[in-house]
Amino acid sequence: MRVEAVGEMPRRARVAVAVAGNAAASLAIKSFLGAIDGDDSLFCMAQPPLGPTADGSAEGRVFWGDVILQFRQDEFRSQRNLHFLLIEKLIELLKEAGSAESLEATICLTSENVPANVPQGYSVSQDKANSEELGLWMRLAANGNTPEQAVLRWGLGLAHLQQALLFTSRHLRQQIAQKNG
Repeated sequence: MRVEAVGEMPRRARVAVAVAGNAAASLAIKSFLGAIDGDDSLFCMAQPPLGPTADGSAEGRVFWGDVILQFRQDEFRSQRNLHFLLIEKLIELLKEAGSAESLEATICLTSENVPANVPQGYSVSQDKANSEELGLWMRLAANGNTPEQAVLRWGLGLAHLQQALLFTSRHLRQQIAQKNG
């Protein structure tokens, strides 16, 4: 998978496209949410995932979706160094996952109190707007020869992201335990 860390997530126009593979994407999202909410994960969803959505400029053969998550424990949410460790490990793991020709992940460290960083379709509560919490905004894009193939690849990419996040949770727990021990 191609992986890029950016300072600001590029804007993309959302295009509603009906695709036969949406059931597969829905299943992938449900599995992802279950894993992120599970005991093995240090993370929780900051906003519900949006995607996959067709890229209007690619004639429905590229689908993308955004995931914004944060650390479950409040004391970790403002620790930049922990977020940088997270990004570093995710990049390492995702580069080895999937095909670089068909999957791309873009990762951005974001502060939820900056409305310009929040994607269209997301809302930030007033409580969060006054905090210094950091979040991890990830965009997963997949392409295929047909829209159905692109959606299926997007679901596979989400499964790769899920596994990378769970592995990174274990890795960060070890790092935190060593620091505190």
